[in-house]
Amino acid sequence: SMNAAILAGGKSSRMGSNKAFLKLKGKTFIELQIELLREMFDEIFISANTPSEYEYLNLPIFKDVYPGKGPLGGIYTSLINSSSFHTFMLACDMPFVGPELIKHLKNHTKEYDVVIPKSEKGLEPLHAFYSRNCIDPIKRELEEDNLRIISFFPHVNVKIVELDSLVTSDSFNNSIKNLNTRDEYEGIRNKDFPV
Repeated sequence: SMNAAILAGGKSSRMGSNKAFLKLKGKTFIELQIELLREMFDEIFISANTPSEYEYLNLPIFKDVYPGKGPLGGIYTSLINSSSFHTFMLACDMPFVGPELIKHLKNHTKEYDVVIPKSEKGLEPLHAFYSRNCIDPIKRELEEDNLRIISFFPHVNVKIVELDSLVTSDSFNNSIKNLNTRDEYEGIRNKDFPV
């Protein structure tokens, strides 16, 4: 059994609103993600600092144990609250997440603590699997205020999955596409993306 956590930040300064609640085809980003993840994982929960915003989704919501520590704090909170050994972590601003890439990453979880895709932009740590073996190394980094997600990687077994080496379909690249600005959002809102 395996769980998934949606890392829901707060208000985005560049977008001007909470990205989780931007809409595509009549549904919010986070609702689209939940629909897909429900088909693949036993339990889905949300890591958020403003739980009341997400209560309508009827999923477990966990507040950051280390508030203000960014995504690394969200990963830590998710791991200590997850009942599964590996947990898939997903940022709330990736609405096109695709099952093929998740399945491909999941195949490597038996031997590794972190299974993370790498695109031409670099590592994608908020579309990746993390095991409970990461808890203590992450805690050490958080306590020292090293907030880069990869800061704890030297202390665990990491598998980097190069997307270029896969038969890159558009769905793989769309899967890790995140949206940061209002222009990017307007650009995709009217396109026919495979959601």
